[in-house]
Order: sequence, then structure tokens, then C-alpha cells
Amino acid sequence: MRKFLIIATSVVMLFSFAACGKKDDNSSETTEAVTEAGAPTSPEEIVQLVNVDLPAIAADRDKAVEIYNSYYVPGADIDSETWKEQLQNDAIPTYETYLNNLKALSYTNGEVQNLLDLYIKSAEYQKDAMDTVVAAIDEVDTDKLDEANSMISDSKTYLGMYEEELTRLCEFYGINMIGEFNSSPTDASATDAE
Repeated sequence: MRKFLIIATSVVMLFSFAACGKKDDNSSETTEAVTEAGAPTSPEEIVQLVNVDLPAIAADRDKAVEIYNSYYVPGADIDSETWKEQLQNDAIPTYETYLNNLKALSYTNGEVQNLLDLYIKSAEYQKDAMDTVVAAIDEVDTDKLDEANSMISDSKTYLGMYEEELTRLCEFYGINMIGEFNSSPTDASATDAE
């Protein structure tokens, strides 16, 4: 069964992150703009989301993703039943806590809220993939493993959309991107702004 799962669920979970820092610019265009709805938009909420709020809740995500990815570590000696129990008893409840904390974040800036919504959608697909892997192991169902892989792919798509939108907003509001998007959960909360 283990070899079957290694081949069928070969996609590991990833999360990307980059920090922001505001450019030193006195022009009013970089400090305030107007959204289509006419509400004032401030880049400070972008920096708050990326540099403060996401890192503050990242530990639960990192722990859950590390458990999920532990099955794929070269030389790992874990059978699928043990992995399933780790997912059920630790990774999934921890990730649910992370997801609930993520959904509790809220911003007045519609663009930043949209940015958060893309990130949440990516996280939801990862959580659903974990649930589906557990069901696949229980039912010895390769179709469910294919579904899990599809969910992880969808998660990456939404994460890519988040990265593109964050880059666009940072460029529009004159915010420096510090660091790079990366796929290491342990590095995600370690990137700082200048």
C-alpha cells in the first residue's frame, strides 16, 4: 500500500510567502488611492496582512504541512496507516485551527480582502486534500488519491493567483517586495520587512 500511495500522491503541499516594505516616497499616489467603489485604499493593510497577520498564525499551518509532507521525505519509514493517523489526529485538527484563524482576518480594503480570499481558497484546497487522502487510505481508493492531487493542484493555482495579485498591489502602491516567494513552510514566517 505504501508504494501505491507514493506513486499516486506524489505532490507535496507548498505555501509561498514574501514580505513587503513600504517605499520611501512622498507622493500621495503611493500612500492612498481610490478603489472602484470609491472607498479609500491604503497600502498599510497589505503590509499588515503579509508581514504581521499571516506570520502570526503560520505555525499551525507549518506544523500540519510538515506532517503531511513527512510521508515524502527521502528515507522516511512510515506506513500509510500510521501517516493516516497522524493526519487525522494532528495535522487536520491543527490545519483547521489555522484555517479558522485565517478566515477570522478581515480588512476594510477590498483589494486586500480579495488577496486574503485567494489565500484562504488555496488553504481550503489543502485542507480538503488532507481529508481526501485519509478517505483514500481508509477505502484503498486510487480515485480519491487522484482527487487529492487535483485539490493540491487547485491550491497551487490559487496560491499563484495570490502571488500575482500581491505583486501587482505592491507595484501599484509602491511597496517593496522583500525576499522571494518560496515553498518552505518553515521559511514562510521568517521573512521580514525593511
